[in-house]
Amino acid sequence: MKKTLAFALSLSIATAATAQEDSFPILFTNVHVFDGVNEQRIENANVLVVDNLIAEVSSEPLAAANARIIDGGGRTLMPGLIDAHVHMAVTEPVADLRDNYDWMYWGAVSTIEAEKMLLRGFTTVRDAGGPAIGLQKAIDRGKAVGPRIYPSGPVISQTSGHGEHRVYNEPHPNFEGAQPSFFNQHLEFLADGVPEVLRATREALRLGATQIKVMAGGGVSSTVDPLHTVQYLPEELEAAVKAAEDWGTYVLVHVYNDDSILRSIDAGVISIEHAQLMTEVSAQAIKDADVWVVPFYSLLGIDAETVAKALGPLSAPKFLEVQAGARNQMRMLKEYEIEKVAFSTDIIGDPVALTKQNDEFKYRLEVWTSHEILQQATSKSAELLALSGKLNPYTAGPLGVIEPGAYADLLLVEGNPVEDVELLVDYEANIDLIMKDGVIYKSTLD
Repeated sequence: MKKTLAFALSLSIATAATAQEDSFPILFTNVHVFDGVNEQRIENANVLVVDNLIAEVSSEPLAAANARIIDGGGRTLMPGLIDAHVHMAVTEPVADLRDNYDWMYWGAVSTIEAEKMLLRGFTTVRDAGGPAIGLQKAIDRGKAVGPRIYPSGPVISQTSGHGEHRVYNEPHPNFEGAQPSFFNQHLEFLADGVPEVLRATREALRLGATQIKVMAGGGVSSTVDPLHTVQYLPEELEAAVKAAEDWGTYVLVHVYNDDSILRSIDAGVISIEHAQLMTEVSAQAIKDADVWVVPFYSLLGIDAETVAKALGPLSAPKFLEVQAGARNQMRMLKEYEIEKVAFSTDIIGDPVALTKQNDEFKYRLEVWTSHEILQQATSKSAELLALSGKLNPYTAGPLGVIEPGAYADLLLVEGNPVEDVELLVDYEANIDLIMKDGVIYKSTLD
């Protein structure tokens, strides 16, 4: 009898935790392995998982005492997917979360959406701002089910920047006598001038951030900053970069336009998020500086009405401007042979939109091959996340690859996604098994 997705959804946290504690070897046989890097799959392979790590990968038969045998039936075994830009705790309209719900509601909803994200095949994510540090702890301690999380903690924004979501008459949280809201305390820090930026960066690190998120240009979900704005002076950006480097980690920046991108690169930023309004000027700068670009293209399938509902009517025109630049950005990244491109979706504020997370694969096919996209969603994104250095919470082995010693974060996919990455769009039908940390969270196999 086939196990259904409903069975996977009903898998309790206790069951997963017990499976981890009482783990035994698992041997995958009759699989074709995409290792996260090479276009050529390892045909008719066998992969042995011991505890939470991959022990052996071989085209020859393998044996292990007391191992559970999983016959892959000629399916593709590949690394779990990595989304390098998500917001795990911002899963409903921003205005509703800010004004109508307390922190307990945020936490409860985020655990539900985290499990759904894991069951879409995403075993690791980088949270690009918000109160996801507690969620990460709950998942890592076996209290909740979800992907591994690299949390950025509260985003750091200048006053009137992209991290500015106060109502018009709300006092500044840093002014004397003002009381910061939960929103200000856990989603975003407003910081102006070098001393405040240093303090905000260090506070995010104290809370448990593995890397730092800085708003360096105008944004869609914020209403007070037009897209053309450049945010933070060079010395302010440099302060955040240096404070992060002192902890052995790095800064990622929210940007769209050339001026913001160039200023960020000059300040030492190594992860450029979004950047859909870039031109050839910043494409060349990115190429020369050899920094990472983390774009998202699932926005091509979203209409302005949906954006207005999730983020407010003032955001819709800005969204359409960013959307219009997306295809031009894809073309430039390909033409300039920029290799450091990570996979991300940045879907925010709408649970229905989150179900479309895997649509990102089909949009990237406009310029990249299936193999290139799979690399972006596995080994390349893993390379980026590992730049958190000694703050990296997952150091037992590498992520995003299938090799001895790597984490056993694995997907068993019907068909060959190396040739047809759109198979991953219909994740319910085509991802037959999901393993994270050596624990199976979904299986439709006999």
